[in-house]
Amino acid sequence: MGCCCKKRISRLLIIDKDNPLLSPEERKQIEHLSYSDFEILKLLGRGSFGKVLLVKRKTNNNLYAMKVLKKDIIKLKNQEDHTKTERMLLANIKSPFIINLYYAFQDEFKLYFITEFMQGGELFFHLHKEGKFNSEKTKFYTIEILLALEDIHKNNMIYRDLKPENILFDKFGHIKLSDFGLSKILDKNNMKAYTICGTLEYLAPEILSEKGYDNSVDFFSLGCLIFEMLFGKSPFKLPNNGLIKIENYLKIPQMPNYFSESEKDIISKLLIFNPKLRLGYGKNGIENIKNHFYFNGVNWDDYRNKKINPPFVPIIKNELDICNFDRQFTLENVFDDEESNNGISVKVDDDEYKNFSYVNREYREKLEKNEEY
Repeated sequence: MGCCCKKRISRLLIIDKDNPLLSPEERKQIEHLSYSDFEILKLLGRGSFGKVLLVKRKTNNNLYAMKVLKKDIIKLKNQEDHTKTERMLLANIKSPFIINLYYAFQDEFKLYFITEFMQGGELFFHLHKEGKFNSEKTKFYTIEILLALEDIHKNNMIYRDLKPENILFDKFGHIKLSDFGLSKILDKNNMKAYTICGTLEYLAPEILSEKGYDNSVDFFSLGCLIFEMLFGKSPFKLPNNGLIKIENYLKIPQMPNYFSESEKDIISKLLIFNPKLRLGYGKNGIENIKNHFYFNGVNWDDYRNKKINPPFVPIIKNELDICNFDRQFTLENVFDDEESNNGISVKVDDDEYKNFSYVNREYREKLEKNEEY
């Protein structure tokens, strides 16, 4: 009978000793932070480049989500710039509707993002469970998502991957956006992006045109998301070959009779093919969306300050409860692929992720004072 003990995984920690963004104290702290400082509890999810784990820090027993990305897979897929952008964006944007990054560090083979543990799970999980949301839930989540996009766009960024899987619930029922691996920081001299990327069901048609696009692509995705929350399915049906042509978007999908007039109107205006005619286009885009009659009576300050009670609070029995995550992942053995490198051998330069390490200063100070962050 084989030994059932977990094998100890040894890794060489890489420290950004010359990282100008770290104070001497933070540099000292990050030097002592590694994968082995966390107890691995459960697998929460898995993606193309890595996985997300529920972990407990051994020194203080705090729970976190640990996103682990394999450097060789990232290099093989030419995603180095996107990964560094995600780290930069999460460290610099402060928003009540964007997931908090607490630490980032690396070793020889992997990159680690330590974020808050959103115990309510994905919007995708709950939408799939319920089939569709009522108008009250849909509007509440749409408001908080729009506020998240406002904070992203104010920083000259495009999100580019708005979908139910990337929207997470906290234990109170408020939402936050996660996974910024496809996000783009725009050049102030050229407020356009050209890379074809995103999730097909939520992809704006101009992304496929290769002529460039701006942040209004996020509003097209928002229109798709509102439709899906109300109907239970994406407005655009994927062909069997998984390829979408621009022509697929020319006709706005027919909407069910039970959609209200305001729901039909905002969806149809967000899904307009021509981005210059789309609701949300231009400098005052967010304000134009906020002023749509779908949002009549909304006190935006109250929503931003989370004074409005969510219409749904996830069922959570204790701090380790993971019932709001897909059992397809949570029942997996988290150590199954620890020593697997998928047979891929790709050289990653030591300086590729220079200045990747990060310490959230505000969080660290609150932690030291035993204050809630």
